[in-house]
Amino acid sequence: MMLAGVLVKLIGAFFSIPLANLYGADGNDIFISAYYVYTAMYVVSSAGLPVAVSKMVAEARALGRGGEVRRIARLTFVTFLVIGAGLSAAMMLSVDVICRFIGSSCRYAVLAVAPTVFFTCIVSAVRGYYQGMANMVPTAVSQVIEALGKLIFGLGLAWYLTGAGYSLEIVVAGAIGGVTLGTVFSALYMLLYRLRDRRRFPMPERGGECRPDSELLRTLVRLAIPITIGASVFSVSTLIDTFMVKLRLQEKCFMTDAAAGYLYGAYGFAVKLFNLPLTLVVAIGVSLIPAISGALALREKEKTLRLTESAFRLTGILAFPCAVGLAVIPLPILKVLFGAQPEACAVAAPLLTLLAPSVFLAAMVSVSNPVLQAMGRVELPVFAMLAGAAVKIAANYVLVGIPEIGISGAPIGTGLCYLTILCINLWNIRRLKVAFSLRRVFLKPLLAAGVMGAFVWLIYPPLQAMLRGGRLASLAAVLLTVGLAALLYVGLLIALRAMPKEDVLMLPKGEKIAKILRIP
Repeated sequence: MMLAGVLVKLIGAFFSIPLANLYGADGNDIFISAYYVYTAMYVVSSAGLPVAVSKMVAEARALGRGGEVRRIARLTFVTFLVIGAGLSAAMMLSVDVICRFIGSSCRYAVLAVAPTVFFTCIVSAVRGYYQGMANMVPTAVSQVIEALGKLIFGLGLAWYLTGAGYSLEIVVAGAIGGVTLGTVFSALYMLLYRLRDRRRFPMPERGGECRPDSELLRTLVRLAIPITIGASVFSVSTLIDTFMVKLRLQEKCFMTDAAAGYLYGAYGFAVKLFNLPLTLVVAIGVSLIPAISGALALREKEKTLRLTESAFRLTGILAFPCAVGLAVIPLPILKVLFGAQPEACAVAAPLLTLLAPSVFLAAMVSVSNPVLQAMGRVELPVFAMLAGAAVKIAANYVLVGIPEIGISGAPIGTGLCYLTILCINLWNIRRLKVAFSLRRVFLKPLLAAGVMGAFVWLIYPPLQAMLRGGRLASLAAVLLTVGLAALLYVGLLIALRAMPKEDVLMLPKGEKIAKILRIP
């Protein structure tokens, strides 16, 4: 999952970065506004259901209920199909109402992305089953296929439509249509994989207790609804944030609609970089749910604590250097990626510095939520997400409305949102007797990341001066700085013994990695 996440983000960079350079901040505003609408519908349709399926399958499998696993797989697939078809249709039929809030220029983009919800539901149904079976390969491969489809068709359509002289709205609709086509190919792969798997490896043998469909459906709904509400609250708050920020900029900072849209589109450049590291840690959370659910079903409390602590530690090790790097050299990174939009990069750089701490906070939330869900307390992350969304909306409304702060209030609100959610989740985890030492888990990685950040701050200016030149020279300076910083960070982790051997052994090829790094 982590390797696939890295590959997906690389492919995504080859998709989003050329597009942003092609249509600029104005086109980016249309793209992200339409995409946030899709995200809100996607979360409602499939955020909680795969998690619930994964948990139910893992528990039934751990208890030897093979027949129940079969029933869960069939029942959830039909449920996902009905929900996906209904929401895709609703999104297309209500496009004019949606565009009253996010802008009439988004109409074609919303229509282009609407079918994605249906195909995503198909993908999610099969993913949930395999994740519960502790098989992450189909999920990983389907993510890569989806990303490749988005890259090939979305970028190809955008370039073709631009060359043919179509309007910006049509060009962005073509680009976001690639997301839909990528999801279609991902769904086809998952269906073919499932059919092949049923022929080669039949589902678990019938046996053990098997609850009726009605009871399984009630369990699915009981688990899925709180998770869906929690996730959709945050997604919907982000959608509200999209037009609230622009509205407040117009009302209180006296900007035109076009100027506010441009500023929000430039902020979207910073958001793209903020989202890049999170795929790595989301994979940890996805893998954690069936592992902890199985351990709890067998009443293995020590294993539950060990898995939880290791997940938080590994997440911190991955998130700290990303947050520090984005905070220390935001402008050089933005210019390397979005060099065709220098003005937008200049606007986005200070916003990225403010947003960088949220990388760590969001990463911790992406692990703490699945921990509570795996414990069967699916309602607790809901309350935390509600509180975080309320803080985000209130902070954005107040801060963005202050002319001296303006758009800078958006990343500050995001940070306050994730901090609120994380504090509530950690308090709940401790209350449920799965307590671990935050100092033991985070102190050494934080120290290593701090030293690395100071090194980056000192080494980049002389490297940039030495490699003075065009965009290629800037790229070389950034890559060399990142490479040297990564080596230093890994060396510090080893020297400080920040990652115990048992954590390394949980990774693919863990024995080999521990041997290469000489971890005792």
